[in-house]
Amino acid sequence: MLLKKGVERGLTPFAIGSIMCRETLKKESMIEHIVREAEEAVLPGTSEATFLESVSLVMDRRLDELFPRGRAVNT
Repeated sequence: MLLKKGVERGLTPFAIGSIMCRETLKKESMIEHIVREAEEAVLPGTSEATFLESVSLVMDRRLDELFPRGRAVNT
């Protein structure tokens, strides 16, 4: 999902990898933040499809904040 959305926004492999990796052992990666936020947004026992939709929405919002569509990414 992240790879597809990143490519659609013109992100470089480095930028996509940076979203998945931790800066330090103690600091969560952006993808971990996205998953945690999606977990908090759905009710316990919801379907996998509902959870993935929540992940998709949170990911879109976070990516739009960091890499607005239509803006070149040189990272």
